[in-house]
Amino acid sequence: MTGPDWVTLDDGETVEWTGRPRLVSAVSPLVVALFLAVGAVALVAFTRLPWVVAAGSLLLVLLVAVAGVYPVYTTAYLVTDRAVYAKRGRRARQVTTLELDKVQDVSYRRSAVGGALGYGTVTVEIAGGGDLSLSAVADARRAADLVGRLARRADDPIPGTVEQWRAVRDELRGIRAVLETQR
Repeated sequence: MTGPDWVTLDDGETVEWTGRPRLVSAVSPLVVALFLAVGAVALVAFTRLPWVVAAGSLLLVLLVAVAGVYPVYTTAYLVTDRAVYAKRGRRARQVTTLELDKVQDVSYRRSAVGGALGYGTVTVEIAGGGDLSLSAVADARRAADLVGRLARRADDPIPGTVEQWRAVRDELRGIRAVLETQR
């Protein structure tokens, strides 16, 4: 699987997980915008202020709503077998990369709202700071477990599984036996 257009993967690097913030995480700013809109209309209706005041207030409401939703659409996450990537922004795109072999700790947390709506934040900590937070991720526990498992594998200096090394050992023993019989 190839990565998205905003990241260039190394040869042999495989994508393990992709994600983005859940749209439902923008509910809080949208609720605030809704209350501001109702308040602006009520203020104009009950105080007999000109409707121009309400129009200006509704423009502010629109800005609050866009400020809450825009980051959800312009943020993306990618986890490969070598690194964790986070992209933020559309035009002024910023891509943060953390190599898995430098990861010290991976954790996740869910707020009360996030727990009810099914999202959480995964925090990837590396030596010397520069931590990375993957915000509003669906199934944050699973994503954190995956990153932790990949980071532990990246720390392992010996490639392959125990079974693979046992197969190599058995093959070498067979070759040795053949060579010893030919002496």
